[in-house]
Parts: sequence; C-alpha cells; structure tokens
Amino acid sequence: MRRLALNALTACALAFLSACSGGTGFGNTGSTIDSIVFSNGSGQVNDFFVAPGGNAPVAISGIGVQGSSTRNIVFGQTFTWRARLVNPLVDPASIATYTTGVSPATFKTCGQPSATVLAAALTTPPTIVLTPAAGSVHTNGYAGYAALPATQLASTVYVGAVPGVPAPYCLLVTATHPSDGVVGTVTVVVSSSP
Repeated sequence: MRRLALNALTACALAFLSACSGGTGFGNTGSTIDSIVFSNGSGQVNDFFVAPGGNAPVAISGIGVQGSSTRNIVFGQTFTWRARLVNPLVDPASIATYTTGVSPATFKTCGQPSATVLAAALTTPPTIVLTPAAGSVHTNGYAGYAALPATQLASTVYVGAVPGVPAPYCLLVTATHPSDGVVGTVTVVVSSSP
C-alpha cells in the first residue's frame, strides 16, 4: 500500500512539473525583459475594440516577460506609450489587420482614414493615449482622463477614439521599455461593431 501511495505521489508530481514547463511563470522581479504582452485586465489580448462615440476609453496594460518557451512575468514594469492612425495602404498586413471572435478567428482589414485626416495626423498627431485625471475632460470627450505625456512611464494606459475621424479605423499603440528598448505593439479597432 505504501508503494502504491508513493507511486501515485510521484506520478502526480511528474504531471505537475510537466504541466509547468513551457507555460507562463510568475514571481520574477528583475528589470530586464524580452517582450511585452498586452492585457485588458482579464488575460492576454491581441486586438482591442473601442466604440467611436463611447463614454469610456479602453484600458490597455503592458506586461513585461522574459523567455520565449517558458515566459516569466516580470513584475513592476512600466513603459512609455504612443499611438498613431493605421494606414492600410502603407502599413504591412501584420499591422493593418485584426481578428474578430475567438474561434474560428476572422481576419479583417482596418478602415482607411481619408487622405485629409492622415495628413492632419502627420502635422498634428492626435492625443490618443490617456491617463486617469480626476476633474479633467480630455479633448476626446472622456471625463476623468487627460493626455499622457510622451515621457511619462505607466503600466496601464487608456486609449479612445480620435475626435473628427470617422469610424471605422485602427490605431497602432506602441509600448517601449525604457531601459531595454524592447517594443511591443497592439491594435485598437475603433468601430461600432468588430
């Protein structure tokens, strides 16, 4: 009986260890990272969606990770953030497409902003990346948010629709780790329906 219990315990331990390999680990508090993944607070997300006339921007959290096969989360990482309009005529498909649904995933191409909108965005880039600020009303119309300064570090930002740009269109949001220079990007789709 003792041998059977020991064999059962060994089998459980091996199953547990094999389940842990190749996954995501927790507890690393180092300062270097290899990549950035994005979350909406409930898991990893590759594409975010925000309504063009909505009352709230979408929250995007950047998470620093180390490793490629066994990815360890590196806690306490902050990033500088920027965003720009996606131009499907110029940007590669990896930037100008997004997925809808979970399974089976459907790929769609981002909407094409007009030439006038794109030209205006080049001369005066829209302020898209926001941070909570009590009592503020951002030009996007989001109460309680203000523009995030380009040099301010943050782990979570808020991204909303660009005033005057008719939907549908996409935004490319970029997070850069200040000490490693590691860059991660994610797409925000501004549309009434994905």
